[in-house]
Amino acid sequence: MSTQSRIAWIDTLKGIGILTVVAGHIFPDAVSRYIFLFHMPLFFFIGGFLFKPAADQKEYLAKKSFHLLVPYVAFLFLIYVPYELKEIMAGRETYVKAVIRPVLGGRYLIEWVSVFWYITCFFLVQQVMNVLMNKVSKKVIDLLMLASLLVSYALSRFLPSFWLPWNADVVFAALPIFYLGYLYKGAQEQISRYKIVLFLLLAGVIVFTYYYPANRYEMKSAVYGIPFVTLFSSLVIVLCLIELSKLIASNATISKVFNELGTASMIVMFLHQPIQFIAREQFGITDPATRFFIAVVLSMGGYYLLNSMAFGRAVFMGSLTDFKKIFSREKLATV
Repeated sequence: MSTQSRIAWIDTLKGIGILTVVAGHIFPDAVSRYIFLFHMPLFFFIGGFLFKPAADQKEYLAKKSFHLLVPYVAFLFLIYVPYELKEIMAGRETYVKAVIRPVLGGRYLIEWVSVFWYITCFFLVQQVMNVLMNKVSKKVIDLLMLASLLVSYALSRFLPSFWLPWNADVVFAALPIFYLGYLYKGAQEQISRYKIVLFLLLAGVIVFTYYYPANRYEMKSAVYGIPFVTLFSSLVIVLCLIELSKLIASNATISKVFNELGTASMIVMFLHQPIQFIAREQFGITDPATRFFIAVVLSMGGYYLLNSMAFGRAVFMGSLTDFKKIFSREKLATV
């Protein structure tokens, strides 16, 4: 598979994925319970597929910190501060909690910034995996991934109230999914041969989930469904979506919309919650389909606006190239 083709279907897949994230936060449980079975595992899987181990771990840490944590902090200031001021003025929040929430992050982030947990958890997963790839053999990593999965189940079952800042506890559940995405790179052609089997399994997963609603992921809350069964169900859906994305990517006209959404997925992730909450609470828009449309369109508008400015790309999209252009010593020396 050529690089261009690979990027095309990955962007398409990310586009489909971010639409499911938005829908999962807006549509009622009859729809969202199916979405919550796979939408966040999908993005960890994609992250693993795109992952390239870096020998220079300090450089990798610095690079990923800028790419992920700078936009995370920037959007916290943009979105969290006005939300907390609103809550404090309404008497629903205290100044102490308002300060503690962004520091602890993860499960402690709610409402407008509830989805921000993913960024810090994903960052930690990347760093842990890069260390493992540089320090231990594949056989050891395989065993560690199984152990990590078992730990996640144990924590969810016996210590459901346990959580760590930045959702670091969810790393135990996310690491194996990330690793499977990494392994998929070398096995995608073989797996694609069994696409008919995958879609038959998909039908089985849908029926099973209908009768067993516990078959869902709530990764932020460390609820991982039925041990092994829910993970298998999620992977079946992810693999079917990959095949669908490859099919869509073969049509340039249809894939363009999904590719745009995929490219903008991080910005849409940051913006869709405050937009849909404001639409409901301030404008009385309760229809899920309408709020879904508004959230997607305005989030994309935010992406195009930020992407049109070097400052927007540097601070809100984690572009180190643009950051250097703006804040380089040579540039500052001329000010």
